[in-house]
Amino acid sequence: MKKLQFVLIPAVILIIGGVAFSFLFEDKHVAKGRKIFSRYCTPCHGDSGEGDGYNSKNLDPHARDLTDKSEKYMVKLTNQEIYEVIEKGGRGVELAPIMPSWGKHFSEEEMWSLVAYIRTLHKYKGEPVKFDKDKPYQTARSRTPPIQEAEFVSLAETTVTDDEVRQDMIEKGKEAFDDYGCIACHRIKGEGGVLGPDLSRVGFMLQPQFIYRWVRNPLSFKPHTRMPNLELPDEDALAVTLYLSTQKESPEGGVKQADPKQEGSDKS
Repeated sequence: MKKLQFVLIPAVILIIGGVAFSFLFEDKHVAKGRKIFSRYCTPCHGDSGEGDGYNSKNLDPHARDLTDKSEKYMVKLTNQEIYEVIEKGGRGVELAPIMPSWGKHFSEEEMWSLVAYIRTLHKYKGEPVKFDKDKPYQTARSRTPPIQEAEFVSLAETTVTDDEVRQDMIEKGKEAFDDYGCIACHRIKGEGGVLGPDLSRVGFMLQPQFIYRWVRNPLSFKPHTRMPNLELPDEDALAVTLYLSTQKESPEGGVKQADPKQEGSDKS
């Protein structure tokens, strides 16, 4: 029995060492892409990229299988096309809007590193991602100043001129919430994703001016948040804010009607 243990233990060490060696010699950009993918992409695309992340089952359509396990799709895309999907999101390249845009969240180098890592998830013999030392990609993430409360107040006062306009904006906000892919991560009244907070009671929990400022630039509040900066135009962000401010479901499951005179006001 002891002899058997002596034989097995080195084998286990060799296996573990082999795994460690594979990571040790991994290209640094692929390694960076792997790290980014693990934090930001696995909830939908899954740990191995098969589209089976814990949030995927809530999405329609489901997240893309990046391994080409069931169909050859990724191998047909150029590196530039993959980059553009990451940068612009599904909405920006006329695909499903549930894929968010990361162009204002990651640096150029980080997005190309993601492409390099994604290429390891399926069989690909085409042109590799090249990181030219003489002309390096931009490595710093873009930083934009936080949105000030006064901007929200001014926009709300000049845009929401009466109750009819407010109601139209709320309807527009509901559509924008879906069109920009917010529903892929957030849940409202039992529908949507589970990656972000459930927003069924957000109208009770947060002031509209804070919602607006967060939607416009979440990175200014939390630099490491998994919510990307979607670059919503001012009026779309206001519309989403007004819509979310109506979400006042009670803990018992009932819904409290929102006071239309308070929605969009900095005093609500």
